[in-house]
Amino acid sequence: MSCSLWETLQFVEMWMLREVETRGGEISFRDFMELALYDPDHGYYAAHSAPWGRDGDFLTAPSASDWYGWTLARLFAEIVELVGTRVRLIDLAAGDGSFLASVLDGLGAAGPAIFSGVTAVERSAAMRDQIRDRLAAADVHIRVAAELTADDDGPVVVHASELYDAMPVHRVRQGTDGLEELVVAAVGDHLAWRNRPAGTDLLGYFARHGVTLEEGQLAEVNLAAEPFHRDILRMAGEGLVLVLDYGYEAARLYDPRGRRHGSLVSYRRHRVDRDLLDQPGKRDLTAHVNWDDLRHAAALCGWVEVAQVPLAELLVRAGIAQVAELRGLGMTAELDAATVTARQEIKRLLDPEGMGSDLRMLIQGRGALAEAAREILSREP
Repeated sequence: MSCSLWETLQFVEMWMLREVETRGGEISFRDFMELALYDPDHGYYAAHSAPWGRDGDFLTAPSASDWYGWTLARLFAEIVELVGTRVRLIDLAAGDGSFLASVLDGLGAAGPAIFSGVTAVERSAAMRDQIRDRLAAADVHIRVAAELTADDDGPVVVHASELYDAMPVHRVRQGTDGLEELVVAAVGDHLAWRNRPAGTDLLGYFARHGVTLEEGQLAEVNLAAEPFHRDILRMAGEGLVLVLDYGYEAARLYDPRGRRHGSLVSYRRHRVDRDLLDQPGKRDLTAHVNWDDLRHAAALCGWVEVAQVPLAELLVRAGIAQVAELRGLGMTAELDAATVTARQEIKRLLDPEGMGSDLRMLIQGRGALAEAAREILSREP
């Protein structure tokens, strides 16, 4: 190993060691994950190049193919046609703007008739700059912000792709004497796991969901998901919220037969790793969503569930086949290299052994947009 590479690897961990030491030598995994992903100087998502995509560490539906955004653009246009009023589109964790770019491209000149405006919310300053450059020529008014605010008027459609699974989580283990929280400690020149009795907030979380872990079982808890989702719904007032993510209901998420070691993993170059403390800031960290948290938030805010379906079913019901026909890629299309490539991208989104079934879309709504979306998505494809 070259000296420069060795020094780089040392620095990757040393900045986190210093952070932990300044906070008393021990921090919750939730705080470690917050730093590792979102520290403005060293965090994974603070990088100037997008970590997702074929050349990155993982694929998302918007980065895998424009067909995702093109198909949702068709869905949004149908909804607006039914309700007779424009909507504001808000993309949470907008990344480099891939989703918004494909939606606006899918609508073309009809964009201003569908959207009263578009808001991209992205924590990374580098990505916000990329969004501004990427969407500079859009016919629709674009607002780029670091956080969600209540400045957006009228009915809204909020989209969030793989946002909740990137929210920092606490890590716990069921010990012989009760629930333990696993924390991260600075030990000499490296990071190590330590445990302490779980607090009342973590104990209360499992009690509310009626979950009891088996002895030795590991699990993750996102205490922020429900209040954050409530804030989104209250800000929106009425409209639609579409959440695309990996997750399960609590009973299945915490079932030891499937997830005795939890769902928390690290990604690097499309490979899964469970060494969660290795190279903080250089690896993605992700944990599955507890859909019950988002459902409880909706119940408290008077929102209803429109649908909760695998990505493939959502795209089929939203009209991906019709979009393919309009773009000249139907069954009668000439079978050239471009057609084959496009069909492979569609297949990736619909793959029943991949993201087509692993990713699920939760759609919640309130008011006329909820009824319109329910009507459209209940039609036979």
